[in-house]
Amino acid sequence: MTLTKTKGEFKKSARIVSDYENDLIFEQPRDGLVQQTLITYENVGNGMKKTEITRKFTSTGDYNDHSMVSILPNNL
Repeated sequence: MTLTKTKGEFKKSARIVSDYENDLIFEQPRDGLVQQTLITYENVGNGMKKTEITRKFTSTGDYNDHSMVSILPNNL
């Protein structure tokens, strides 16, 4: 069995180290980037918990984060 190593080249800006949790998930503003969304589903006692976090980038190089949590109950 022969193992091959894949070479890669990183051309995007790196994420930053931050105390703000969303900065550990999403990229920082860059040209052409408009929006990023992370959706997670988690089993909880009452059903399925859906968490959606969206980062929208502005034309001024800033961003706004928005979070939404919903519970899809077991008794549907």
